[in-house]
Amino acid sequence: MRIIMEIREGVFRTSKTPQQIADEIRQAAAVFWVARGDVAPEAVNDVAAATLPEAAATLPEKEGTLKDLLLSMPDVGEDADFERPMDHGRPIVEFD
Repeated sequence: MRIIMEIREGVFRTSKTPQQIADEIRQAAAVFWVARGDVAPEAVNDVAAATLPEAAATLPEKEGTLKDLLLSMPDVGEDADFERPMDHGRPIVEFD
């Protein structure tokens, strides 16, 4: 079964991807249907799981390591901007 919904932009307090919304709606429906007795408790995982092949196709593929990503970024800024300042510790206090 396939259900299509349109949700107005800006409804959520934090932005969500369509996949996140679909997962949350699927989980909420499973809990609701089990509580109402429409679905057996053993079938909750079947309802809540993303079984559609296009759901798996929407996941981003890994394209390399973090190091590769960082190396692909432009070389901007001065090295001094990112250096840690020297810390000479606390001054020595002499007591009488």
